[in-house]
Amino acid sequence: PFLKPQTCHLVLEDLQKKYGDLFCFRFAGMLYINMGSLKVIREIHISRAECFERISDFSLLSYLFGDGVGFINGEPWKMLRKFCLQQFRESGMTTIKDNMTGPLYDSIKETVDYLREKKGEPVEILQLLTDKCTSITRLTLFGGSRVTDRQIREMNESYGHTMTFLTVPNMLYTGKAARYLFFPLKSGYRDAVKHHKMMEKLLMEVVNDHKEKFRDGDHHHRNFVDAFLNERNVRYSKGDPTAEFFTDKALISTLVQFVGDGVLSVAAFATLFLKAVVDHPECQEKIYQEVVEVVGQSRAPSIEDKSRMTYTNAFIMEIIRTSEFGTAFPSQQCIKETTVRGYKIPKGAMTLMNVWSCHHDPNIYENPEKFDPTRFIPENGKQRPELPNIFGVGKRACIGEGFAMAQVFLFLATIIQNFQLSNPKQHEKVPLFELIMSGKVEICATPRNEAEIHEK
Repeated sequence: PFLKPQTCHLVLEDLQKKYGDLFCFRFAGMLYINMGSLKVIREIHISRAECFERISDFSLLSYLFGDGVGFINGEPWKMLRKFCLQQFRESGMTTIKDNMTGPLYDSIKETVDYLREKKGEPVEILQLLTDKCTSITRLTLFGGSRVTDRQIREMNESYGHTMTFLTVPNMLYTGKAARYLFFPLKSGYRDAVKHHKMMEKLLMEVVNDHKEKFRDGDHHHRNFVDAFLNERNVRYSKGDPTAEFFTDKALISTLVQFVGDGVLSVAAFATLFLKAVVDHPECQEKIYQEVVEVVGQSRAPSIEDKSRMTYTNAFIMEIIRTSEFGTAFPSQQCIKETTVRGYKIPKGAMTLMNVWSCHHDPNIYENPEKFDPTRFIPENGKQRPELPNIFGVGKRACIGEGFAMAQVFLFLATIIQNFQLSNPKQHEKVPLFELIMSGKVEICATPRNEAEIHEK
C-alpha cells in the first residue's frame, strides 16, 4: 500500500478491517506481517520468540541504534540487557522507591516552584519539562561527572532532528536498496545522518573523558558510563570472553537511545498527559480528588502511592490507548520459518507492531473511539480490558518503561496536586499530537489555593 506518515496507521486499520489482525503486505519489496492485536503480538513475540529477533538487515532503526542494547541479538544482547537492568535498578528505580530524594524528585520540586512563581501565566510546558528531564537524565546516567545540561541539550537537539525523519513509512524501508538507493535520494536523510553523527561525537567525548579518569586511577563508579567501563575491565581481567560485548560502539548506541528517549520522549509524553487533563477538566478534578484522598496535601506524591490511585492510573492508560505516539513500527525479523494460526511466516519476513489497531480493537475496547478512563476500572465483577502497550512485550520490551512511566506519573500527580491547569485565554484549537510535535505547548497553572478563591 501507499503509506503517508500522517495517515499510515489509518490505512493499516482499514486493511485490518478487511483481512483481520494477522495479515501480510509488501512494502518496497519487503514482506511485513501486520500484528494488529495484543493477542497476536503475544503469539508471535512470546510464544514463538525463538523464531524472531531484532531486524538485522539495514533499516533506519538498525542504523541509528543497531549496536545498542535495544537492537543487538544473541549473547551480546543478553549480557548487555542484564547489565543495563542492573544499572537501572541501582541508579534509577531503586532511588525512586526507597526514598523521596534524588534527581527525579528534585526536578519535580523545581518544576512546582517555577510554576508557582508564574502565578497562572502561560508557560511553555514542553520546554519546561524538557529542561527538567535533561537534568534527570544527566544525573541518572552521568551523575558525578563533568557532563553539563548544556551538553545534554546539544545531544538532544541532534536527536530531535534525526527523529523527525523516523516516520512509519521511512522505518519500513529495509535492505541494500533502502541503504544505497532510496535513502540517499530522499530529502532529509543526509541531515538526519549528520545530526546522528553529531550526537555520537558528543557522547564519544563524554566516554573518552571517563576513560581518562580510569587511566588516572580514579575507579570510583559514579554513573552508568563508569559502571560500563569497569564491567568491561573486570571481565577482561578475568579472561572472560564476554568482555568483547562491552564495546565503545555498544555503549555509544545505548547512550544515544537512553539520552534521547530519556529526555525528548519522556518530556513529550508527560506533556501529553498534562495537556490532556486541560482538555478533559472533569478528569482533572477526579485526579485531584484522588490525590487529596490518597496523598493528602501535606506531602508530595511518591511512586509508592501509584498502586492506590485507581482513577489516575486509568486516565494514564486511556491516554496511552488513544494517543497517536508510536502508532506502528517494525519490531522483529523472522529467523526461522514458523506457522501462526495456520499461516506460514517465511524466514526474513518482518513483523509490524500495529499499536493503533491494537488500541482500537472493538473486541477488546467497547466504543474504542470514545475517550473513557473508567473502562480500565473494574466494577461489579466485570473484567477490565487489556492494558494498552507501547513499550513492546516479552524479553525485547523496552527496559526503560518503568523509569519512564514513574516520571510521567510523578510529574502528573504532583502538578495536579498543586495547580489547576487550563488553556491560555487565546489559543488555537490544534490536535494534541500536532501541538506537541510543533514543540510549543502552552498551559496556565494556577496555584490551587488561588484557583479555589477565584471559584468562590
